[in-house]
Amino acid sequence: MGRGDPPLSPFKQHGPLSQYCLLMERTTVLITGCSSGIGLGLAVRLAANPTRRFKVCNAGVGLMGPLETCSDQAMKTVFDVNFFGAIRTIQAFLPAMKRRRAGRIIISSSIGGLQGLPFNSVYCASKFALEGLCESLAIVLQPFNIHLTLVECGPVNTSFLDNLQRPDPDGSELQGLDAETRDLYHRYLQHCESLFHDAAQEVEEVLQVFLEAIDTPCPPLRCVTTQLFAPLLRLRLASPDGSAYVRAMHNFVFGHGEASGDQP
Repeated sequence: MGRGDPPLSPFKQHGPLSQYCLLMERTTVLITGCSSGIGLGLAVRLAANPTRRFKVCNAGVGLMGPLETCSDQAMKTVFDVNFFGAIRTIQAFLPAMKRRRAGRIIISSSIGGLQGLPFNSVYCASKFALEGLCESLAIVLQPFNIHLTLVECGPVNTSFLDNLQRPDPDGSELQGLDAETRDLYHRYLQHCESLFHDAAQEVEEVLQVFLEAIDTPCPPLRCVTTQLFAPLLRLRLASPDGSAYVRAMHNFVFGHGEASGDQP
């Protein structure tokens, strides 16, 4: 599948939120992170339905850069919002859902929750934790008729990249780093700029995945909004020791050639 192809819909096999968490029951939808981007677009689309009521909480955060430059406070903030924030939101609504034996939890996750991304180690760690939380919870919630879905987004044209915390490549924060790491970081920022320019999805395209997850009776545990990273993800699953994925991702971001034909 090429970069311009639409994402494969997992819902066709199962019947007819930067970070966002959406919990849905019959008349109430809770969206966290709706000040901009996907969350705002989703809130606007759902607000057009007068039969639903809304409650709104705060958004998720990103953290990019060499690990040596990430402060304890910055790392704690990422986990407090991206992971513990989702836990607190779920905890607030889960007892009522269990009593009704009905409910829907939709978590906006990330490709970074499925595979490691360079210079996003703390952000990916928070999303990996979120993925583990939700997969474990989904097993327990099955007999309660509570559906949990993770929507894994790739690059999207929102303000998330502009708003995330990251050191200036020419700033003082990097002066203590070795020259090779500084060079890799510069090259990664160039890669990100090119990737977002050439392959980022529009918000409306991603919203369709969320809306299908809301409306389908039995949504899947996971649905990916883009197939851009599918070859790398398949390689990660096919090579359990991780070495092939590490080489392929390094070549995809920093190299000039393909890695065993698995470069997107």
